[in-house]
Amino acid sequence: MTRFPDLNRPSWLGGALTLGLLLGLRSWPVYLGLGLILLLLMGSLERHWRTRRRTPPPPRARGRLKVIRGGKADYDLEKDDSTDTQRWLM
Repeated sequence: MTRFPDLNRPSWLGGALTLGLLLGLRSWPVYLGLGLILLLLMGSLERHWRTRRRTPPPPRARGRLKVIRGGKADYDLEKDDSTDTQRWLM
């Protein structure tokens, strides 16, 4: 059996207890309240900082693509050589 069992406790608890003993046990509710208020204020500041960023601009409106039923009548894919010199395959 170990002399000091492993307690799953936060690392700041020892410092808080030492501070409580140095300041007196009667004043710990005041410091606990001040700590909680400070924690809440920091959370609200973080939320305010996050929402302060500018929203991205809305996407630009583009014209609709024109659909040609049946394709182009005068277009022949076999005769089209406009993509023969392309370096990369799309």
